Amino acid sequence: MGQSPSDKRKIGFIGLGMMGASMARCLMNAGYPLTLLANKSRQRIEPLLRDGAAEATTPAALAAVSDVIVTCVPEATAVTELADQLMPALGPDKFWIDTTTSDPSVSAEVATRVKATGAAFADAPVTGGPPQAERGELASLVGCAVEDFSAVEAVVGNYSKVVRRFGDVGAGHTAKLLNNLVSQGTMILLAEAFGAARHLGVDWAALYDVMMAGAARSGTLEKAVGPALSGDFDGSRFTIANAEKDLRYVSKLFAGGAAPGADIANALHDRLAGHVASGHGQRFVSRMLDADSSGF
Repeated sequence: MGQSPSDKRKIGFIGLGMMGASMARCLMNAGYPLTLLANKSRQRIEPLLRDGAAEATTPAALAAVSDVIVTCVPEATAVTELADQLMPALGPDKFWIDTTTSDPSVSAEVATRVKATGAAFADAPVTGGPPQAERGELASLVGCAVEDFSAVEAVVGNYSKVVRRFGDVGAGHTAKLLNNLVSQGTMILLAEAFGAARHLGVDWAALYDVMMAGAARSGTLEKAVGPALSGDFDGSRFTIANAEKDLRYVSKLFAGGAAPGADIANALHDRLAGHVASGHGQRFVSRMLDADSSGF
């Protein structure tokens, strides 16, 4: 980066959830002038405003005063809706970086619309959770034109310890969906395995210890099962509804034989969709470990 604060591009940030608020904080700490759009709740925007961020009342107003727009919204439909509102304020020398875990086909459509204004678009979803976001230790999976990567990295590198370009627009979201196929598939398998352990009389702590020492070890195991051993089933702070959305996008990605693995992706998605349909969507995925007492 090598920029003084006065040289830094003005950033507009939309999507101040558990992840977005911490990502915005990292950008502020790096000296970027920041304009924010509040979520329904003002809980996360107020501390940032007190520390010097500005507030916009509409996406278009935010884009008008920003060089770079960073979005971190729940899903692809929200990205499309934002595009409708942002487009009139975009133009040459503006850059939209979307960190949403979204549908790659939507990213490609939005990028085409953005390019027509003279602006640039990149998809840069992240891996990691709220603690990593707070520490600026996420990983960013980037899809953009080769010539745009340095500009993307200069921004997302402030909240990421790893930044990788996977290809042109859409490639970042494709890579993120494959990552989440593994992480959420692992979460479902852990819920099945530890549920079976409960019924078969296998000690959870002992099973966890041997898994952590062997090939079954994973970040998901440590984050979800570790706290559950002491009764905290909210160790993995990612909702079932979000996991279902991600695996729905994976199933779409694999549809029509575009890639192997569709049967597995569909089965995993169906399991999560069933939990959402039963009213459990807003619970964290690690709650699936407590199926007997949580009514799954």
